[in-house]
Amino acid sequence: MKPHRLKGIVFGMTLLANCLAVAAAAASEQNHIGNPAYKNEILRKIEELITMKYVLAEKAGAYSREFRKKYRAGAYAAITDAKEFADKITADLQAITRDKHMSLRRIEASDIGEKAVGALHHPVRLQRLRIKENTGFQKLEWINGHIGYLDLRRFWAIETARDMIMAAMKFMENADAIIIDVRENGGGSGTHLSSFFLPYPTQLTGWYYREQNYTEEFWTTDEMEGKPLVDVPLFLLIGKNTFSAAEIFAYDLQAMKRAVLIGEPTKGGAHSIDLFKIDDQFEINISTSRAVNPVTGANWEGTGVIPDVPVAPEKALATAIELAEKAGTELAKIKDTQLKQAIDKMQIQLDLAEKLFKENDPTAAKAALDSLFQIGEDVGLINEFFVSVLAYNYFSDKPEPILYALLEKNCALFSKSARAQMTLAEVYFGAGKKELAIPYYEKALLLDPGNANILKRLSELKAKK
Repeated sequence: MKPHRLKGIVFGMTLLANCLAVAAAAASEQNHIGNPAYKNEILRKIEELITMKYVLAEKAGAYSREFRKKYRAGAYAAITDAKEFADKITADLQAITRDKHMSLRRIEASDIGEKAVGALHHPVRLQRLRIKENTGFQKLEWINGHIGYLDLRRFWAIETARDMIMAAMKFMENADAIIIDVRENGGGSGTHLSSFFLPYPTQLTGWYYREQNYTEEFWTTDEMEGKPLVDVPLFLLIGKNTFSAAEIFAYDLQAMKRAVLIGEPTKGGAHSIDLFKIDDQFEINISTSRAVNPVTGANWEGTGVIPDVPVAPEKALATAIELAEKAGTELAKIKDTQLKQAIDKMQIQLDLAEKLFKENDPTAAKAALDSLFQIGEDVGLINEFFVSVLAYNYFSDKPEPILYALLEKNCALFSKSARAQMTLAEVYFGAGKKELAIPYYEKALLLDPGNANILKRLSELKAKK
C-alpha cells in the first residue's frame, strides 16, 4: 500500500473517532441532569408513574399534583449532580406520601463493574449484595446453654435462602427459647421463616394490588424440612430500622400472639414496590400494593409495629434474654418431665424385648422394640447415634438376637447411612454369618462407592465362595 493511501485511511479513522466522540459528548450533555429539558422530562415521567401506579388510587392524584407543584416551583432547578437529584426527589416523595418505600435511584454498576444499563445489572447487583450480607444471616449464638439467638439482617426469596434457613433452624431446634433480632433488618422478599413457628396451614399477611384490584393470600408452607418450633417461646427484637418484610414477620407473629416483641416501634412500611425504569440513568421504586393482615384486617403503614415490651435499644437484648431465660426454664421442666416418662416406658419395652428373645419369641420381641422406638421418636430421642449406643450394650463374641434386631432396625430407620449397613454387616461377618453379611456390605457400597474397606471385605468374601 502506498504511503499517501495509508495516510488517508488513518486520517479518515481519526475523523470518524472524533465525530463519534463529539456525538457521545453531545448525547451526554443532552442527558445531563444540568440540562433543563432532560430534567423536566424525568420529573414529568415520575409524576405520571405516581398517578398511574401508586397503590392508594384515591391519593395518587393528589400526591402527583403536589410533586408537580414542587418541581414547577423550581425545587430541583439548581441541582446538577445526578445522585443529589435522586436523593432530593426521594426525600420529597417520602415527605409527600409519607411512604418510606418510595425512592428514585440512580442506576450504577455494582462493585464488579458490570454494564449498569444492561440486563445483567440487577441480578449481578443483588447477587453481590446477598454474598456480602451472607444471605442476611449475621449471627447465630447459643446463649446460657439453652437459648437460640439469630441476628437476621434481610429476608431473601425462599429459593435463595432455603439452605441458610434450614441450617439456622437446625442450629436452634433444641432451644428452650428463641430470640430473633430484626432491629437492623431492612426487609426483602418473603417471610417464610414464620412457617417454623406457626401451625400449618396458617394464613399470613397478604397483598392488595391496585392495578389488578386483587388481594393475594399468603400461607405458611409445609415445604420446610426440620423440627417444628410451634411451642418454643419466641422473642423478637425490633427497632426503628426494622422495615418492610421484617415488619410483616413481626406483625404476623404478634397478631397471632405467637411472639413477644421487644424494643422500639418499627419504621412503618407496609407497602410493596415495583421498580420502574425511567431511562438509562434513573429508575424509581413505587408502592403498587399494600399489606392486609388476616387477623387485624389492617397493617402498620406509617405507624410501625408497636412492641409488647417497650425498651431502649441498649437494653433490648438483655431484656429478651431475661424473658427467654424465664420462659425457657419453664418449658425445659415440662420437656424433662415428658422425657423421663417416655424413658420409663421405653425401659419397660426393652425389658420385655430381652425377655421375649430369651423365650425364643422373636416376633413379639421385635414388636416390643417397635414400641420402644415409637415412644422414643415421639420425644425426639431416636437418631442413628442413639440406636448405635443402645446396640453397643449387646455387643459380644457371641451376639444375642436382640443385637441383630437393633442393628436391623438401625438399617431400616437410616437406610441412607452406609455406616448403619456396614455395622450390621461386620457383626454378621464376625459371627461367621458371611452369607448374611454380603447384602449389607453391598448396600453400604452403593451408599459409599469406592470405600476401600468395604471393597476389601467384599473381595475377600466373594473369593472364598
